[in-house]
Amino acid sequence: MAQRDLVAKTRAFRVAEERLKEARAALHEEIRQAVTSDEWPIVDVAEVTGWSRETVRKIAYPKPKKAAPEE
Repeated sequence: MAQRDLVAKTRAFRVAEERLKEARAALHEEIRQAVTSDEWPIVDVAEVTGWSRETVRKIAYPKPKKAAPEE
């Protein structure tokens, strides 16, 4: 494989990773809205996505991130 082919494939992979990250964030937001507005029960979202109820619960009700300790 030529160096330029490897570079091109690496760049394409990084673009795909970024798209995946954006798509995952959008899906999580849709799930969060659907569950918290009582449109969809967690069990139904779990069935559609193939994820566990606990995973869906963590997406719908994320724990707040802890602030950095002050010095």
